[in-house]
Amino acid sequence: MGAATVVTLIAVFVVAGALAAYLISIALILKDVSFTVGTVLIGVQAIANQTAPLRGVVNDIVGDVVAMDSALKGLLSRGQLGGGGRQALTTGGARSGRIRGRR
Repeated sequence: MGAATVVTLIAVFVVAGALAAYLISIALILKDVSFTVGTVLIGVQAIANQTAPLRGVVNDIVGDVVAMDSALKGLLSRGQLGGGGRQALTTGGARSGRIRGRR
């Protein structure tokens, strides 16, 4: 074997060793990342389980808001609310007195 062959083989082994070292370090990093992702996933599932009972409460609130919206639209369509609409219901003064007087 000549000197060029020995140098080439040494260079190939050095390059292969460097690639192996990089691949091993990437594998270790991915192992840590996998553990972290698993921990986050468990946390998200715990939050989902703890907030699941709120779905019924939120649906009840949405139902109440829809009922209020349709009731107010019904009042507006019958002309029972003046041009002020929301203001007439929430503020005092002449407008609220005018609405009370229409009963």
